[in-house]
Amino acid sequence: MLSQLVAYYEDEPVRTKGRVEVEQVPFVPTAPMKASDGDVRPNVVYVVVANPVGTPLHVPFAAFDEWFLRDRYGEALRIVNTLGASSVECKTSRDSRRRSGVSGAVKGFGASLRRNRHQTSMFDYSHVGTGSQPRDPRPLKWPDEPGFGAAVSSVLDNKATAVTINISSTTRHSVNGSLGKKLAALGFELGVSGESSDAVSLHMVAKFPERSRWR
Repeated sequence: MLSQLVAYYEDEPVRTKGRVEVEQVPFVPTAPMKASDGDVRPNVVYVVVANPVGTPLHVPFAAFDEWFLRDRYGEALRIVNTLGASSVECKTSRDSRRRSGVSGAVKGFGASLRRNRHQTSMFDYSHVGTGSQPRDPRPLKWPDEPGFGAAVSSVLDNKATAVTINISSTTRHSVNGSLGKKLAALGFELGVSGESSDAVSLHMVAKFPERSRWR
């Protein structure tokens, strides 16, 4: 995936003093550009994603990691459905640091209680059907994503009846990370963050009918 950081300024660019690499471009209100959350706004740092099947997209820095996970998830579903999957199951695993609990003394003994907060993931998904004649889903939106190209080749070339795709979240654009703190300290806005302390991994299993069924 090719991406770059871009910010648009109204009067003059922010003096970065070489601390960060952000391309700064004059903001032209009469020629609005679309972002993942609406129109591009001045002084907000965007990750500009080069899309091989469409125009580049501006995603606010703070929202990029969650957007990236959602977009790859949607692409994985598109791939396996286009390949004619008869069943799809996606499960989410989380490595959560968020805990709530109480501590105190009970009859002279120290006691503590920790409870993991259960969350239902919007990525959990299952589908069962009859399947369909496989079609080629290429070009792929994320051709370098591990498992995407392999799934296509396995079904179309090797007549696989089941493929597994694993997708993990990233934390490269955290507002609390080194780069995020530097950008904020320079006066840039990072957009609305939907991040949490959870690391999310998606495990997708797709099954396909025997190829002979469609002959």
